Amino acid sequence: MSLPSSSTSSSDLPSRRKAWKVFYWSLICLIFLDVLVGVAFPYPKNPRELNPGKLALFFDYGRSMEGRLKRATRVNRNETAPITLSGWYDPLEVVERPVKANGEVITVYGMSHAVLLADAVQAESNKYSVRSVGAPGATTNWAYGAFRRDVGRKKGKAVVLAIMSTTLPMITTMGPVTWNTSFAMPYTADRYSVGPDGALHVTKPPFESFEAYVRAFSSPEKWATVRAAFAKNDTFYDAFLVEDTVLDNSTVVRLLRRAYAQKREHETRKAVLRDGRIDFESEAIRVANAIIRQFAADARREGLLPVIYVINNLGYQDQMFQAVSSTLYKNRIPFLNSAQFVAPDNPHNYLPDSHFTPENDKRLARELARIIDTGDPAAQSATPSN
Repeated sequence: MSLPSSSTSSSDLPSRRKAWKVFYWSLICLIFLDVLVGVAFPYPKNPRELNPGKLALFFDYGRSMEGRLKRATRVNRNETAPITLSGWYDPLEVVERPVKANGEVITVYGMSHAVLLADAVQAESNKYSVRSVGAPGATTNWAYGAFRRDVGRKKGKAVVLAIMSTTLPMITTMGPVTWNTSFAMPYTADRYSVGPDGALHVTKPPFESFEAYVRAFSSPEKWATVRAAFAKNDTFYDAFLVEDTVLDNSTVVRLLRRAYAQKREHETRKAVLRDGRIDFESEAIRVANAIIRQFAADARREGLLPVIYVINNLGYQDQMFQAVSSTLYKNRIPFLNSAQFVAPDNPHNYLPDSHFTPENDKRLARELARIIDTGDPAAQSATPSN
């Protein structure tokens, strides 16, 4: 065996020193730029400042959810960011529109698409007055939890539950704080699961009101319990995205975290509904079908007409409807399938913010009124529903 030549080792030494020097100065420059960007584009400290500027918003996007909540939350409702006050179960925020003469009341539960449909029905129908119970980006598990808590639902004729392609995978979460990395919202949702017998089970969130959230968030001991509850029950919980650490101060880390969050969100959606395939065995679809069955049974028990509003988003064809159609037909549950009236893959049918155009909302509203006029097919049939 020959020993390394001493002359070769001596010649490598300057190269290694040069490489280390380049690495050292690159690291110094990176840290300098990281700090410089943070100083040049600071995010406003006032939680009620809603226009931080495009660059400040861009460089802050990847901040942890806890870090963003810490900046947005104040104990006083008049000082906290408005977005921290939305979506709570307690108290439930119900929008009551003017009651029409000799009219009947229907209630719509869901996200902004559902609220826009409620506005359109109120405007288009001479008969129906509409209540709506909504939250920003609400998933169907949140909407069903809102229905169960809504004491005013019984005074109406029909109840409408919304379900949507893009948020279907998030139906197994306890709130947007684990999945909606675009907006840090602390409101919570019931977590539903399906037992071996097909029955729907519920796990209540660790808090349901803004005041309870503030108390928990301000106590490290209580918040540790909240984290544990989310980690155990919420399929989207990821400590890297949720938990506040010293790395939040780094612009580079925030950009990397943002990229990671978007990749995870894209892959999760693709695993359930995407590219012409539907994973019927996924927990999201099993929970969605169980919620629809239970919602219809609950409504019918109270003499209400249940209607499912199926929203098929751009790029998903009618896969959302296909994922739940078997349950709808088998249980004779009335439904409004947007894909029947609004071509889901035509971008002209949508506004830039992904909502349907007002003309399409009006069209869907007229169809919903017709469905409610027709009544419950299960009640009209001699064949009992399953």
